[in-house]
Amino acid sequence: MYKFLAGLSLTLPVQALTIQVDYRFDTEGFFDAPGAKEAIEAAASRWGRIINQNLLAVNIQDDARNDVRFAPIHPATGKQIQMSAAASAGSDFLVEVGAPAADIYLDGFELAEDTWILFVGGRNMDDLGAAGPIGLGTNFDGVDTDPESLVNRGFNSGPDSLSVLGGSAAFSVNANWNFDLNDPSGAGGIDFYSIALHEIGHAFGLCSRSSPKWIELSSSGTYQGEAAISAFNADNVEVGEPMEVMLVNALELENPNGRDYHWKTGAQKSKIFQFGQPSRFGVVGSDELQPLLMDANLNLNAQYPRLEITNVEVGGLIDLGWSIISEDPPPPPELPLALERSVNGGIKLSLPTKVGSTYTIQTTTDGVSWLNVEPSITGDGETLNWEDGQEGFVDPNGNAIDLSGKFYRVIEN
Repeated sequence: MYKFLAGLSLTLPVQALTIQVDYRFDTEGFFDAPGAKEAIEAAASRWGRIINQNLLAVNIQDDARNDVRFAPIHPATGKQIQMSAAASAGSDFLVEVGAPAADIYLDGFELAEDTWILFVGGRNMDDLGAAGPIGLGTNFDGVDTDPESLVNRGFNSGPDSLSVLGGSAAFSVNANWNFDLNDPSGAGGIDFYSIALHEIGHAFGLCSRSSPKWIELSSSGTYQGEAAISAFNADNVEVGEPMEVMLVNALELENPNGRDYHWKTGAQKSKIFQFGQPSRFGVVGSDELQPLLMDANLNLNAQYPRLEITNVEVGGLIDLGWSIISEDPPPPPELPLALERSVNGGIKLSLPTKVGSTYTIQTTTDGVSWLNVEPSITGDGETLNWEDGQEGFVDPNGNAIDLSGKFYRVIEN
């Protein structure tokens, strides 16, 4: 029997920070693989439900006197590139005063408030993935210190501040990936969700040589960040043991590739961060210790084929300066949905609508990673009627008849 659930939400699902996944550099077609986009979006959403940093909107345009640039790592090449808000080299004031032309001209770039962009793609590489924060491109003095610029967004200031614009992540086109969000051990492939979580962590500055604060807190093979150390001690001190015997004052690091200092593989464990709806498939129990997500080599095994974000990684984010949720918000009020079983194994739902409100149907197969059914529906004061598999709608999770379980909800905006 197929499972079904109608969501009872008047607002969007819990999402503190919106991570906008951008596929423009996926020239190898890595994310054309079935389930790849759903998996990277789910991993990005997991981080976005944890970080609740307020960020100003970004709106940079072709400017006669100050064409702003930023510099991500191109996922398909591994090279840092310059992206300019100017329309072309001919209108780029930086070029006019002697700077080299940018690699890409955008003719304006906008990003909504509390939104962080992640450029993704695939390439031929020895590692499973590589990622890092977006850098500051060639700019006039003052862009890095302007508190409202794309570098700072009302949050921090200076050339050594966090990358509050976004990051980039690349994944190996040669690996045998498993993109299934519900079955991380399926088909013998590597759980992509775990690797994506790890790489996005790099993009936020964790274990990254591109993060000045991380470098400041790391020396001689140890990490000195107070919040991460406190999280480790809280998870690992056993009841009844003398505190002075168990507590550590540093975490062990290693850099096997000679570039980024990760947590030392297998040296430390922590519990999964329970807020922000972690994945429940293929992971340790909520009160069990897990190898750290940002270890140099991830321990994905037959018993636990998936890793999640731990309290130590969240502590690392706090050490870097990010603002983090401390609890899950209370559930929003319910919508008056009427449900019945449809002939194809899914459901029919009906809902009285309000004029001008927008209703988005969402489905999931794991109860955590919700995906939008397109298009959304604008209320007209009449009853909304929708059926699983209805013609004219695209559901990324597919029809219920082909699945072992499916859940539904409706979001009103």
